[in-house]
Amino acid sequence: MSEGSVRETFADRQLSELVELLYQQLRQRARSVRNRMPHCATMDSRALIHEAYAKMALGENQFQSETHFLATASTAMRHIMIDYVRQRNAGKRDGEGIDADFFLPEAQQDQMLEIDNALTRFEQHYDREYRVAVYRIFGGMTLEETALAVGVSLATVKRDWAFAQAWLHKQIAS
Repeated sequence: MSEGSVRETFADRQLSELVELLYQQLRQRARSVRNRMPHCATMDSRALIHEAYAKMALGENQFQSETHFLATASTAMRHIMIDYVRQRNAGKRDGEGIDADFFLPEAQQDQMLEIDNALTRFEQHYDREYRVAVYRIFGGMTLEETALAVGVSLATVKRDWAFAQAWLHKQIAS
């Protein structure tokens, strides 16, 4: 099957079909994200995927490829995790809110907010490198998949990823 026909086939599919086709891959990626993040063993990867699906279903997404779909899912998972942490912290102040411990242990929640704040600052100056970081951190995408999603060479993604890691580490450490 040629790349053009794959794009047409992929673009014609509904979100529900794509999730069904890629569900196991999304679960594996969510598990990978969970395993790479320290103290994150209690994060429920299935719930995270279901929330990402709900978030993606609200938008009018046209997916050109599997990597585009996975990149969109990566961004959705980032927003879900951060939203839950913020809601939980708001709940501490007003006595209401949802239980973010369902996704992340309490010790990890503050670190997640630090990462999110650093990523937000990073995005303001380095858009492409920011996308590389989000796809790698929250989507568990490989370097090759990230290169396809961002539309740059593998060598560029490797440099961007190394730069993003160093920049984020410096920001979070200080």
